[in-house]
Amino acid sequence: MTRTSGIGRRALLRAFGQSGALFAGTLATGAAAAAHGAGQRGLLLADAADAGRAGTPAPSLGEPAMMVAGPSTSAAGALAQMLAPLLSVALGSRSLTLSAVGGRDGVTGANAYEALTNPDGATALLVPGAACIAWLAGDPRVHFDAGHWVPALTSFGSAALMCRDRPDRRFRSAAPLRVAASTPAGPELPALLGLSLLGIRAVPVFGLAEAADAASALHGGRVDAILLAGGSVPDRADALVASGLQPIFSLGTGSGDARDPALPGMPTLPELLRASPGGSPALLDAWRATAAAARLHVALVLPQLTPASLVALWRGACRTAAQDSASTQAAGRAQLTILPAPECVAALATMVAGENTLLALRRWLASRTDWRPA
Repeated sequence: MTRTSGIGRRALLRAFGQSGALFAGTLATGAAAAAHGAGQRGLLLADAADAGRAGTPAPSLGEPAMMVAGPSTSAAGALAQMLAPLLSVALGSRSLTLSAVGGRDGVTGANAYEALTNPDGATALLVPGAACIAWLAGDPRVHFDAGHWVPALTSFGSAALMCRDRPDRRFRSAAPLRVAASTPAGPELPALLGLSLLGIRAVPVFGLAEAADAASALHGGRVDAILLAGGSVPDRADALVASGLQPIFSLGTGSGDARDPALPGMPTLPELLRASPGGSPALLDAWRATAAAARLHVALVLPQLTPASLVALWRGACRTAAQDSASTQAAGRAQLTILPAPECVAALATMVAGENTLLALRRWLASRTDWRPA
C-alpha cells in the first residue's frame, strides 16, 4: 500500500507520455570511478560500511517515506508513483508515504530534504539531475551538498545538441548560435559550455524551460539549436534529423568521452576537441560533470551518515524494484535504463567536481551570462 501526497495516476501517465521520463541511460563505469575526484567521501561512506558489515541482517523500516524534489507531474514524480508500491513491498513495509515538494528543477525539494530529514534511513529523496547542475553552478538558491548524498538508485538518459546548420558550417561561421535555454544554471549548461570550448559563440535564449517550448522556438526560427535530454532522445533526434536538423555533439555516456550506444553516429565533445587541441582542462572537466548531471533523469538518495544497514536495505529494495517487469518494460519503451547499486555509486560520482573545476565553471558563467554564484 502506498500513501501519496498529490501524486496521482493521471499525473504519472501524462508525465510518461510526454517525455518517457521514468528511467534513464546506461553507464558502464567501474567501481574505481567512484573513488576518483574530490568531495566523494559521502558517496562512498555507506559502501565501505556495508563491506565491513557483510552478513549483518538489515532491520526493517516501520513506515518509510520518499520525498520527491519536484511536482507530481515531473519526471521524478512519475517515477515515484511507479516505484512506490514496488519499494514498499521490497522494504517489508505496509505503506510508503510520498510527498512532492517544490518546482521542476528540484532545488527547493532538495533544500527541504537537507533541512528537514534526519539520517535515520526512514526517508529517501528522489531528485532530478537539474538540481545537481544548479549545485555545480553555485546557484544562490542551493542549500544542499549533492556530493554528500548516498545513492541507492540512479537513471540516466541520452542527450544531444541539435542545430539547424551543418556542424562544419557552424564552425566556420562568425554569426552567433542562438540556443534555447531555461536559466544560466539550467540543464542546457553543458551545451553552452561545450559550444564555447569549440570556439562557437553561443547566445542563450532564456525562458524556454519546457521541451515543447524549446521545440516551438526552434521550428519558429527564434532559436538555432536545442538540447534534447530525458526520455526517447534517440527517437526525437531521428525525427529532427528527418526534418533537416543536424547534431553537433552528444553528451556521451559515463564521463562523457565515450559515445552513447543509443546515438552511435553522434560525436562527443571530447572527440571534436581532439581535432583542435587546446583550451582549459578545468573547463573540460566542468563540462564532463555538467554533462553527466544533464543526462541524469533522477536519483534516489539518502542523507550522509545514514546507518549502513539501512542503506543496504534501501539499495536491495531498489534493485528488486529495478528488476521488476513493469520497470524494465517502461524503461525499454522510453529508451532508458535504471541503475541500482553498486553501479549508481560510480554514476553519481561523475558529477562531483573539484574546487578548481567548480571555480573555472563559475568564472566562465559569470563572464558569459552575468551569473552571480553563491
